[in-house]
Amino acid sequence: MPYDMAAKDRRDELRLLRRVQKTGHSSLFVTLPRSWIHSASIRPGDVLEFKELAGGRLELSVSHVVRAPSGRQKTLRIETQVSDPNLFARLLVGAYITGHDRVQIVGSSPLTEAQHADIDYITKKILGMSLVEESANQVEVQISVDPGKYEFARLLQRTVRLLDQAVELCRRSLREGDPSVLDRLPLVEDEIDRFYLLMVRQLLLASDDFHIAVEIGVTSHHFQIGSRLVAKVLEVNGDLLADIGHELGSWLGTDRAHLLKAADSMDRMLADFDSFLKRTMEAFLGLSVLGANSTLNDINRWLSHQYGLEDRKGRLVRTKEGPAPAQRIAWDLVMAVEMLVEINEITINRYLEPETILRSTSRNSIMISSEVAGSLPGSSAPIIVPEPD
Repeated sequence: MPYDMAAKDRRDELRLLRRVQKTGHSSLFVTLPRSWIHSASIRPGDVLEFKELAGGRLELSVSHVVRAPSGRQKTLRIETQVSDPNLFARLLVGAYITGHDRVQIVGSSPLTEAQHADIDYITKKILGMSLVEESANQVEVQISVDPGKYEFARLLQRTVRLLDQAVELCRRSLREGDPSVLDRLPLVEDEIDRFYLLMVRQLLLASDDFHIAVEIGVTSHHFQIGSRLVAKVLEVNGDLLADIGHELGSWLGTDRAHLLKAADSMDRMLADFDSFLKRTMEAFLGLSVLGANSTLNDINRWLSHQYGLEDRKGRLVRTKEGPAPAQRIAWDLVMAVEMLVEINEITINRYLEPETILRSTSRNSIMISSEVAGSLPGSSAPIIVPEPD
């Protein structure tokens, strides 16, 4: 049976395999897969950038120094046969996150009044999104936001400051017994959601465009995955604090006497969460393995105290005693603190990623000592930066 070289080449292309060949006396070369050339819009004369990773790996991308992005808009048209509640609004959010610049959604039936209201709310809530056309069964939006304008770390820091504001509003309402203090909390939650969506959009675009990855400071694919989880944890914590504020506001308006009896306990839990949050993010942004480890130890002790057991799987929370609002607030705070465990674990894992080790050492070996406060050479501590426009 004759050997089918063409069939073998097709199989190799599907697997993205290439055989190294020799040209001249000492030069080696490989061909680039056609699928990658097409997806990356590679043209003759373009310069490719190689980044050496650990384990004998290379990361290949189009050089952002030589050729800037084309500036062409990513336009998406969605045609749908159904018009379920919230569908159009959620499709717009998804299109924003996945990096489209212009989105047109066309339904087979007219939009309801509630759908129009949802779409109006979403377009006003999302940074850089504007409604350019809205008819009986069609919506079109333009998204004008530069994904590389803000470093990812800056957006994280801004989100942490917003969470700190949310905690302070809840604590003030407890101290002053005044529900009106919480009126600003929904605005803070909306701002946290805006930054979350922008961060996810950034990370997904960075995974396809190394130019954007360099601009936002998240060049490793491994880091992009972990950073998305960190952003989600912060966004969910914003939702939990908003729920806590809602409970406090209702409680202050109906049963202030009972609330004041539990105010000290609630205030301490809020203060503890705020402290854990700041320590967690300081370790993450500074890449401090010792900081993350210390915070994890303190969180575990705190959670064991809240559950009343060394084994938290028992789920026997001491705060089950007392009024129902106090129980719900305590549960939300315990959940928020538990989620910070994930960020600290990501920090430790990131410290041990091959890409991190390669940047700081010439061998597959690192040393952890108290003298360096857990930070690898080249990692940066968090800094205060201006708030994004």
